[in-house]
Amino acid sequence: MGNPAMVKRKATEKRRKRFEDRLGPGAYLPKAEREKVNAALEKADAEEKARLAERAKKAAANQAAKKAKRMAAKGQPKEKAPAAEGK
Repeated sequence: MGNPAMVKRKATEKRRKRFEDRLGPGAYLPKAEREKVNAALEKADAEEKARLAERAKKAAANQAAKKAKRMAAKGQPKEKAPAAEGK
């Protein structure tokens, strides 16, 4: 049959999970704690965006360097391999 207290706790946890899925993390928390959670999440998002921007900047710089190297190599005459002697 089951323990009625456990059934009620499970239902409460499911309800909280649905609220959190719909409204965002910490939706069931008191206002003061929810604001702390939201502030921490915003800070983490800002750090992630900054990290991704820095990564994209480095990738663009690397790509530009590779392109410049290719263009410099393209302008120079190619060295020929030494011919085989005594043929």
